[in-house]
Amino acid sequence: MARLVQTWSRGRLNIAPWQAIPAQLDALGLTTVDAMTQVWFVDEKGLCGGAAAVNAALTFVWWARPFTFLYPLPGIRQLQNRLYRWIAANRHRLPGSTPQCRLDNPAQ
Repeated sequence: MARLVQTWSRGRLNIAPWQAIPAQLDALGLTTVDAMTQVWFVDEKGLCGGAAAVNAALTFVWWARPFTFLYPLPGIRQLQNRLYRWIAANRHRLPGSTPQCRLDNPAQ
């Protein structure tokens, strides 16, 4: 999915796997577990994770941007957050996954 969003954004996003940016994680105050368990988005406004990060990234995709305006709405935000947590927990089972997607016990 990251590769698709990178392509759809026409290069306006810099998407990198957490394993490739350990110094940036430290600078942002993120732990390895933080990086392993959810996606993060960083811009001049700050840092956000999970479904909020996905929505922030999708603002750079012209055809998806209108849908991102729904995220702040009560009910929609909670639904997207719940869906994001399910996808994150099951990402190793989804099409296009890699062995790195599997997290046996990220909290330890």
